[in-house]
Amino acid sequence: MKWFNNKSKQLEMIKALRPTSKATLKMQCLVIAKADIDEATKLYDYFAKDMPDLPDYDPAPTTWLDNTKQTANDLMAWLKENQNTLAQGYDFIRSIIANRGALPSVTPEAETTPLPPINE
Repeated sequence: MKWFNNKSKQLEMIKALRPTSKATLKMQCLVIAKADIDEATKLYDYFAKDMPDLPDYDPAPTTWLDNTKQTANDLMAWLKENQNTLAQGYDFIRSIIANRGALPSVTPEAETTPLPPINE
């Protein structure tokens, strides 16, 4: 672990600090301080004093079931909010399908009448 002895590498690691909780900040400070408890404590105190709202631990990640439940609830809420628009769209598509057979037909006279020449 020769690169830990380099101060510039320690400064790079300090710049890369992105604590999400007090526990992760402590672990990151220990790594930067090369497991020196006193130096890590000083570093932790330096950063933590400006972050009083930092939680003690990282929040638990949501489970697959919670994500699915939230997505289904959001979808149902969207459907409820947009039910009139969806109903209008459904009626529009239904009217197009219903009127498909009612298109005007071509008369037999138009089929047999020859077209005049273009360049006369």
